[in-house]
Amino acid sequence: MKKSLIALLVATLPAAAFADVTIYGKIKGGVEYVDNGSTKQTNVDDLGSRIGFKGSEDLGNGLKTIWQVETGFGIDGTGTGSSSGTFANRNSFIGLQGDFGTVRLGNVSNFLDSDMGTVDTWEYKSDALGLGIFTRDGVRLKNSVRYDLPAVVPGLTAAIQYGTKEDKAAGTQSRETSVVGLGYENSGFFGKYAYIHESKASAGYTLSDVYSQWSYKANDKHRLEVGYNANNLFVGLGYQQQKGGYDIVGSSWASVVNGYGLKPLFNAAGISTLNQDVKTQEYALTAAYTFGAITPKFTYAHGKNIKVNGVSIDDTGYNQYVLGVDYAISKRTTFGAQYGQISVKGQGLNNAGTALVDNKNLKAFGLNMVHAF
Repeated sequence: MKKSLIALLVATLPAAAFADVTIYGKIKGGVEYVDNGSTKQTNVDDLGSRIGFKGSEDLGNGLKTIWQVETGFGIDGTGTGSSSGTFANRNSFIGLQGDFGTVRLGNVSNFLDSDMGTVDTWEYKSDALGLGIFTRDGVRLKNSVRYDLPAVVPGLTAAIQYGTKEDKAAGTQSRETSVVGLGYENSGFFGKYAYIHESKASAGYTLSDVYSQWSYKANDKHRLEVGYNANNLFVGLGYQQQKGGYDIVGSSWASVVNGYGLKPLFNAAGISTLNQDVKTQEYALTAAYTFGAITPKFTYAHGKNIKVNGVSIDDTGYNQYVLGVDYAISKRTTFGAQYGQISVKGQGLNNAGTALVDNKNLKAFGLNMVHAF
């Protein structure tokens, strides 16, 4: 009798209940020991856990509706950044796909986030344990529309994306953003390039401390990645160059490379970047080889001294090393261990933003576990 009632109930459900919906995600957690030169601390951290729902509907004639809602959350209970738990805070969109290509609108990953970042193979919270500085521009672009060209040539990918500047009030950080991406893969070899242009920020955009007023100049960013990924071997080389106002450097560069704050652009000689041109250049190399279930890997990254109006500012670059190993205990569960160090020189602002102090190297050791579903 109960089985008959269940069958009757299922038969009366609307067709939407049987839509093709996929649930996916990753649970990432780890323990990290971090030494910033003055404080040594052991942290239990979420490393970017997320859950997503995606699906499609066939509209006929090769056209279909596509959608995705992805949300980050923190299994350690902190709920910060991309793990804030805010619904759809990660790659989320609705769109159309057909012979013409793919169009998506929403909070959509830019080309650097979805197609690049191959040199960053690590799971981490501390910047010393992965390439968070180098890959800082691989983000989801809010209020954006992205168009991906159809795969006319096997292995070739291309995309353009536009993000609106919805907040035009004075003193806001909002910028119009345009992204162009191009990639090609063949027989394990790959090459990918992305260009980002950010319009001027609203005049009067400032930070809270008395030392800093971020430039509202337009920013131009370039990244190139090339390498080989086949036959258990991965080798990836990345280069990026950015030019514009100070905020092209991003919070990662300011807080890690200059361990105590904003010194790169405010040195003892009084150099300020208020509405001056700032240029950065960085390189990253990662190599890994898989033996059965074990993958040892190594990364080296280098940031050259920052240039302000064409003049190199001493002690504003960095060198980074990460060495580690992954162990795939199953197809969906992996353990990892790594050691990393970011080496810096010179002075930076203290945590209070009131004085210059000697920068110290950032060192960290981490153990992590990742499960995909």
